[in-house]
Amino acid sequence: LDALQHNTWVHLTCHGKQDHEQPYYSRFTMKDKPVMLLDIMEQDTPHVEFAFLSVCHTAISDVKTPDEVIHLTAGLQFSGFKGLIGTLWVVDDAVANHIMKAFYENM
Repeated sequence: LDALQHNTWVHLTCHGKQDHEQPYYSRFTMKDKPVMLLDIMEQDTPHVEFAFLSVCHTAISDVKTPDEVIHLTAGLQFSGFKGLIGTLWVVDDAVANHIMKAFYENM
């Protein structure tokens, strides 16, 4: 969370967990402890601009309410990120590596 205070871009390569019952408790699994969407949304992050989420299922919604759920990507957008890349499926490491290289080389 501290990195969000000091950086305009963030790139996450980790596991993610959508909580469809309590969307604000959806989380990124980090080395020390999970970071919940609510934790990020409560931060004062005026400088954030872009997030690349190389995390499985970050932009998938709940099948029962596809237009209403807050997923990890949307939650970061609500937190102030102006640009985001998320995923709708399981992220294969080799494919994700190829996509990341192509993205950053062609910016």
